[in-house]
Amino acid sequence: MSTLKDYLLFKKLIMPYALQVLFWAGIGGTLYGTWWLYIHDNWAWILALVFGTLLTRLIFEGFMLRYQAYLCLQDIRSKLYEHQ
Repeated sequence: MSTLKDYLLFKKLIMPYALQVLFWAGIGGTLYGTWWLYIHDNWAWILALVFGTLLTRLIFEGFMLRYQAYLCLQDIRSKLYEHQ
C-alpha cells in the first residue's frame, strides 16, 4: 500500500515506465507507416524505416536524458541536506 501511496504523492514517478511504453508505441507507429508506404508501392518506405526508427529513438533518448538529469539533481539535493 505504501508503494501506491508513494506514486499518488509523487514520491515515485512513473515517467521511465511511461517513456518505455510510448517509445514502443512510436516504433510500432513507425513500422505501421513503413508498411503502409510499402503496400502502396511508395519508394520512401526505406527512408521511413531507417530514419523513422532512428528519429523515434533520438527523441526518446532526449526525454530519458532529461529524466536522468532530474534524478541526479535529486541526489545532489539529498546529499546537500545531509550535510546541513
